[in-house]
Amino acid sequence: MALAEIGRYTGVDRLATWENHLDGVTYGCTNEWCNDGIEPAIDYLRSMTIEAGKPWFDMLEENHIICTSDIYSLDPFITQMLEVQGVKAIAVFPLSQLGVHFGFLSFNFCWNKQWDEKDVELMSQISQIVSTATKRWQVETSLQQSQRTMQKVLDNINANIFVSDYDTLKVIFANKPFREEAGEVPENAECWRMLNAGLENGCKHCPKPKLLDANRKFTGVHFWEDYNPVTKRWYTIQSMAIKWLDGRWAIMELATDITTRKQVELELIQAKEKAEESDRLKSAFLANMSHEIRTPLNAIVGFSSLLAETDEAELRHVYMSLVQENNELLLNLISDILDISKIEAGMIDLVMGRVDVPQLCREVIATFSHKKRDSAVELRFDENSPQIVIDADKNRIVQVLSNFLTNALKFTTKGSITLSYLLEDESQVRFCVTDTGKGIPDEQKHEIFNRFVKLDSFVQGAGLGLSICQSLVNRMGGKIGVESREGEGSCFWFTHPYVPGA
Repeated sequence: MALAEIGRYTGVDRLATWENHLDGVTYGCTNEWCNDGIEPAIDYLRSMTIEAGKPWFDMLEENHIICTSDIYSLDPFITQMLEVQGVKAIAVFPLSQLGVHFGFLSFNFCWNKQWDEKDVELMSQISQIVSTATKRWQVETSLQQSQRTMQKVLDNINANIFVSDYDTLKVIFANKPFREEAGEVPENAECWRMLNAGLENGCKHCPKPKLLDANRKFTGVHFWEDYNPVTKRWYTIQSMAIKWLDGRWAIMELATDITTRKQVELELIQAKEKAEESDRLKSAFLANMSHEIRTPLNAIVGFSSLLAETDEAELRHVYMSLVQENNELLLNLISDILDISKIEAGMIDLVMGRVDVPQLCREVIATFSHKKRDSAVELRFDENSPQIVIDADKNRIVQVLSNFLTNALKFTTKGSITLSYLLEDESQVRFCVTDTGKGIPDEQKHEIFNRFVKLDSFVQGAGLGLSICQSLVNRMGGKIGVESREGEGSCFWFTHPYVPGA
């Protein structure tokens, strides 16, 4: 009931509510209604000391009613205050709730009002209504203030915090960091809809069953980690059941972003796995190299001994050819080992220069044509390739092409091997070595550029060449690959950057 309505109903000149201040030594007028022609007095009545009018204040605190038509019978301080306001008669009723006195309601009359029991009874009932309404307003105001204070505090915590109703799981509070990451919370939105977009039901990992026991008693704080598909980040989460401001059970969750920590952990795991893989590869490398080096060395030593023991010209020629062949094999193997060491140490340097591409290809074909004297395979360069010049490390390009041609000669017994190149997207030169050999099975294509991979264990080689080629091509800024059909042949290719007009 508004003060104006009460005032008009009771015929009072001034109606005011008073409340005790939290400091315990002052009180003041909080609301005032004045009838027509009555000057407001609230501005100088907002804060007064209890001590100044203690007899009056003590009576009200003991739940006594003050009702008089003679203001001069009151405490001198109160009399003086009422005289200033032009009050002739006054009735004051204590305001209390659950036995706790928190203020009073005053009915002021600027004429000699005479009281009867009905007047007192009516004003007493009104004071009880005002008391209840005032206390409710105080509680609601305090609750709102607490909520604002809590919001301000939680908004400044560097963690995502939200609170949801324990029974319905509807979000009833979310702090600023949470809203900035997950977006504003729609009214009546369930927490799992906010945290996991696209879910039709609650989260499988919902901590709710762990937070209250069968008797709805607090069980403690639940710690867990989770990846959020909405924010795409990892969090460590503390979940607990709490009594919310309005007394109901709620679930509060505090989520701290640990994505960086997770990334570091993943990098450490990957580094550990890489180190273990490196150790394994080194052991495998040493074991393989030990075998691969012994093979040509044994041949060189063995046939050298046979050369020393025979004078027959034809046999000596055969033995010398075998020694030379194994010398070449050993030199190539040592060269591959040195390249692998440089690649692992990151010491592959490129010596750049202007390279006439068709001239380079003709030189490579000429070298291999000399080596394959007895082969029935036609080795050729596609003269229809365009005339271009690139900035490149000539020796490294020759090394990759030579490896491609060596492999093609190993696995091609008839037909042809063609070296060609073409311009790709105006920014890349694509080199190709195409053969009509045995081809590569589909299941082996994905591992062809791995170390120690040999398509045929009866063919000489350590299985390092293509792995080295891949590292060199990557270092030169290109890509490498193979296209092959088993029984029809293969096309090994790599690209190299090209700048037109450079």
